[in-house]
Formats: sequence, C-alpha cells, structure tokens
Amino acid sequence: MKIGVVTVLSDTDGLIEGLVASMNRQCFRNFELYVVENEGSNFKREEYIRLKLNSPYTFRRNLRNVGIATAMNQGIDYFLADKSFTHILFLSDNVEVDTLFLKRHADIMRAVPKVDALAPKLMHDARVGGVLYAGGSLSYLNGGFKNFNRDKIDKLLSRTLFRVDYAPICSLMVKTWPLRDSGVRMWDELFVCHDNAIFCHELQQAGFHMYFTPKIEVMCKVLPVNSKENTDVSNYYMTRNWLYWGLRRRNFAVLASAMFLYVFHTAVRNETKLQAMRDAVRMSRYAEPALSRAHL
Repeated sequence: MKIGVVTVLSDTDGLIEGLVASMNRQCFRNFELYVVENEGSNFKREEYIRLKLNSPYTFRRNLRNVGIATAMNQGIDYFLADKSFTHILFLSDNVEVDTLFLKRHADIMRAVPKVDALAPKLMHDARVGGVLYAGGSLSYLNGGFKNFNRDKIDKLLSRTLFRVDYAPICSLMVKTWPLRDSGVRMWDELFVCHDNAIFCHELQQAGFHMYFTPKIEVMCKVLPVNSKENTDVSNYYMTRNWLYWGLRRRNFAVLASAMFLYVFHTAVRNETKLQAMRDAVRMSRYAEPALSRAHL
C-alpha cells in the first residue's frame, strides 16, 4: 500500500508547522506529500517544507490562484500517473494528526476491501470534545450537506465503520484505481466552496463506497475570523456554486428556493448574492474558473 497525500496551502500563515510535524511523526512511511501553493509570490512555506519535512514530497507553485478544486485535481493527476500509488489522501493544511494516523487508515482499508473512501472524525481544536464531523450526508432538499453530531460529544465509538455519502475533503482517503477508471475529478470551475460536496456526489454516482470511522481522529485548527472582504467572497462562491450545482442536477427544491431568495436579496439589495446567482445561471461546465476576487 502506497499513499499519496494532497495538500493545498491556504493563505493563512502559521499552519504549515503543524502539518509538517504531523507528517514527520508518522510510523507508516510509504507515502509522498504533494503540496500545492496557490500564492505565487509566497516562498516562506516552501522554504519551511524544504528545511523541515522528513518525507518525500513534491512542491507545485501555481503562478496564479487557480482555486482549491483545480489544485486538488493537480494532485490527483500527479499520483494517478504513477501506478505504484494505491490510495490518495486529501489533507488540509490546518490539521494535526497523531503518529498512527496513516497506519490506522492503511489497516482499515486492507482489512475491509469494500471501503473505497474513508473519512476520519474531525475535532475542534478549541473546544473539548467538540466534533466538527462524525459522519455526514448529502441533502437533496437544501442542495448541500449535513455533518452529523457537529458541536456535540461524539458517541459513535462502538463500531469501526459507518456508511456515509458525504465527507469533508480536509481529510478523506480514496482508492486510486476507481478514480482512474471513473475519471472523477473536482469541478474546476467551482474555484472554492461546495467543491467537496459535489466531489462526494460524483464519487457516489461512480459507485464508490464511502465510510466514516470514529477510530481515527483529526484535530482541526480554528482559522482566524474572516474579514468582511473574505466573508463577501465566501458568500459569493457558496451561493453561486450551490445554485450552479442545483441547476446541473435539475434540483427543483434548490430552484424553488433560489427564486424566493432572488426576490429577497433584491429587496435587501444584497448585490454580492444577486451577482452570484446571476453568474450561476451563466456558468457552463468546464468553463475557465474565476481567478481573482476583483469582480466582487
């Protein structure tokens, strides 16, 4: 078993240290890290990785911000090109894991062949017992997803595996051969937000069997509070991609909600969300993704 770990660096400094330390302490050593830097002018994180990381890695620097979805696809394509890699792990740079993290993934996926994708339990680093993810599902009615037991004490400890159809991409291991055979990738045009839900839906449509395990825990660092600019950007992409996916799936619940929301946002003059909804209607599959925040 050989694991390729894909990490896309965020624009928040101070996270890479924990990720590098986590990778250095792994007792399972047959893995390689593929790191994507979307900030072309930031060389600090690459230098830190070069000096501190004690495992094989490849660093890719994009000269422009191509978005999370495209960056993740770059990692997928890199590892699928080498057939020695049996699994790909998507791992956010704001997580820290213990020394058995990769070994526990490997043990479960070796022992249970039906598991095509495996998600661990995600914990809140600033809240004792606070759960961010302990299983989840996609929702047709709201065109999104639901995390089980969020902000509660997780009690799903009696079993090793639970079947799910949604997991955050901040930690998700997937077999390579079904990815290679199905051609499933993230949707480049999404740029950011909602990309993980759509990716999970694509995996389900391709016949992947996805499971959650409470036996593996990941600690997620709380990112700094968003500025108003970042909040507007998030609202734009969440609204645009939510409606775009609803249109692509012909989800009548989303379309009905969108008509109501368009009237509401018009009344309150929420131009960010109005623009997002108009752009969703104009978007086409495989269109050139947005490359900056300048249009907001």
